[in-house]
Amino acid sequence: MLRILPVRILFVPMLLSACNVVSPPVPLDSLVLQDSVYLDAETMTPFTGRVERAFDDAPGQAQLRGELADGLWNGEIVVYHPSGRVRYMGSLASSEKCGEWVENREDEPPVDVVAELKQEIESLGIYPACPKR
Repeated sequence: MLRILPVRILFVPMLLSACNVVSPPVPLDSLVLQDSVYLDAETMTPFTGRVERAFDDAPGQAQLRGELADGLWNGEIVVYHPSGRVRYMGSLASSEKCGEWVENREDEPPVDVVAELKQEIESLGIYPACPKR
């Protein structure tokens, strides 16, 4: 027997799935830094969410992308060179490095494959494992 569900039963799952939409990152410069904690400028409460900072001379180009939880760095963070190459990338838990980190001091990669492999090996850092979220 075919049974037709009321519209409200179908609407609730659609509404809940819409809640999973990721909000755009907040400009890091719009937050207030107080005692190493980033605060929402309007409420002065610790900020939780994605943040981004652009280069001063290239407003559309990301210099930093990361996540804050209760005002502290928490999750993956990526910092870029002006060329767009990753300067460093890794995870933070309560603003402390954890897990694997990669650092590229040079703005441009080496042209020699052997030098590039050596740089990749030298740029890898291993920190204590990140806590489970």
